[in-house]
Amino acid sequence: MNLMKKSAASALVAVAVTLGAGTAHAQPAMPDPGAPAPVAPAPGMPMPDIFGPPPSLEKQAALENMLNEIGFGWANGGAAGTAIGALIGLGVGCVSMFPGSLAGCIIGSPLGAVTGAVVGIGQGNPNAQQAIDEYLNTP
Repeated sequence: MNLMKKSAASALVAVAVTLGAGTAHAQPAMPDPGAPAPVAPAPGMPMPDIFGPPPSLEKQAALENMLNEIGFGWANGGAAGTAIGALIGLGVGCVSMFPGSLAGCIIGSPLGAVTGAVVGIGQGNPNAQQAIDEYLNTP
């Protein structure tokens, strides 16, 4: 095929795609009915507790302390540990599974990132592990 025929065919395809997309139309959107109204229990019946009992004040305080300590650890080394761990995991995964290196890279990088985050938070704030243990052991 010569240059003129190729150019004409390309232009014809481009015009057909443009006109085809330009003439397409959608149905009008249906109005949103909104959120369904909550169903009230029958008179005299207690409201069902679908989420379990509310946490105790001690458990809530332990949760807030744990999140604060993890936040300090993240700010002091967690992000750097995650990046370093992801790179190490990527390298080890790609090298260790050489014939299927793509699978090794895909598995190694997230595992290295999680390990690096845990180590980085632990090194950035030694009190983070104690706060996690305290939260898990609070009734």
